[in-house]
Amino acid sequence: MKYIIYILLLLGIIFIIGCGSDIPTTISNETLNVRELKATQSFIGTGETTTIEASVDYSGDITVLMYTWSATGGKVRGSSNRVTYESPNTPGLYSVSVKVTDGAISSGNTIEIRVIQQSNIPTIILDSDTHWPSENLKDKLAYDVNVTKVASGKVLLHFEITQDNDKFDAFLSIQIDQQTVLPEMAIGNEQPSTGKVTTQDVDVSGAIKAPGRYAVALYMRPGNRAQNGWLLNEAKLTGVEGSADPQQ
Repeated sequence: MKYIIYILLLLGIIFIIGCGSDIPTTISNETLNVRELKATQSFIGTGETTTIEASVDYSGDITVLMYTWSATGGKVRGSSNRVTYESPNTPGLYSVSVKVTDGAISSGNTIEIRVIQQSNIPTIILDSDTHWPSENLKDKLAYDVNVTKVASGKVLLHFEITQDNDKFDAFLSIQIDQQTVLPEMAIGNEQPSTGKVTTQDVDVSGAIKAPGRYAVALYMRPGNRAQNGWLLNEAKLTGVEGSADPQQ
């Protein structure tokens, strides 16, 4: 009889352990929703870029959120709520998606980007693959631009900047002939964030209206002036013809 009792007790323990494995060890009380994705430009040319930002509603600490981006074509650069999408060389309609999680719950969303064959828009390349010198409290990259023709009604200054060795946010501003065309804006990978890579098109039609020489300056006020802290991937003026040289 006692052997039967032992067997019943053993079976009871096994049953309790087995049931316990199905009980979740953590329960998340947070709510998470990727409300929408917004692109600075939803129609872009082949090989061009646009910035995509995820608007996220989260009841917890947003610094714990992890972002995973993907695209049906082209490349996504960045891993925060704000990334740069570079279109492929083939025109078409492409989807860019993000999945956001805090480790317990997740949410996602998708945006469509129309890629068209890039037209031959006149462009002046200011610079590429150049670090700010990290010498002054307010660093500067400056260019002497000779505009020989304004080819369209809208002149844009396009830039792409990577947060390289600097671990803190910085402030970027742009002037043309000492006229501010971009007031100081915070860039970098802290919250609120523009992401590790910041891309933007600034309308400078009010500053560049006719052929002539222009002084273009991109000012960076970094967080800790780290060597090779901020990299200018590229800067260019579109809608104009001419040339540019770095200012000494």
